[in-house]
Amino acid sequence: MANYIAFNIVNTAAVQPLQASYEYLIDTDEILSIVATGAAGANAKTVIITLKTGGKALGALNIGLATVTLTAFTSTGGTGNPTLANNGQSLLPCIRRAQTANPGGVKAYAQLGSDDTGGARTPGQAPLATNLQMYWSSAVLG
Repeated sequence: MANYIAFNIVNTAAVQPLQASYEYLIDTDEILSIVATGAAGANAKTVIITLKTGGKALGALNIGLATVTLTAFTSTGGTGNPTLANNGQSLLPCIRRAQTANPGGVKAYAQLGSDDTGGARTPGQAPLATNLQMYWSSAVLG
C-alpha cells in the first residue's frame, strides 16, 4: 500500500503565491473519511477528505480534525464544472484505487478520468469522445 496519495493540482489561472501546477500529498494513514459533494449535472464537484489527527499532523497549532477539500473542473484554468450522472461519486474511485495501490514506491496518484458530458459510460465501454477530461484544480486545507 502506498504511504501517500498524490494529487496533481492544475490551475493555469492561479495567481501568486499559488503555482499553476503542483503536487499535493496526503498521508494514507491520516485519512479518516472521504466524501464527494455536488449535485447531478454540471455543478461544482468536490471531494472532502477528513484527516484523523487534523492540524497536529500538519504542523498547525490546532489539534482538531482537519479537512482537505479538492475541487474538480474540466479545464486546466480552473473553470468548467464537470457533468456527472451520479453526483460527485465518480470522483471517488481514483482516490480509492490510490489508497489500495502498491506502486512499488511511497506514493500513488489519484488521477481523474473523464466526466459524463456525452453520456455515462457502462463498464468496459470505450471513452466517449464528447466527454471532458477532469482535473484537480485546488486543494484547500481547512
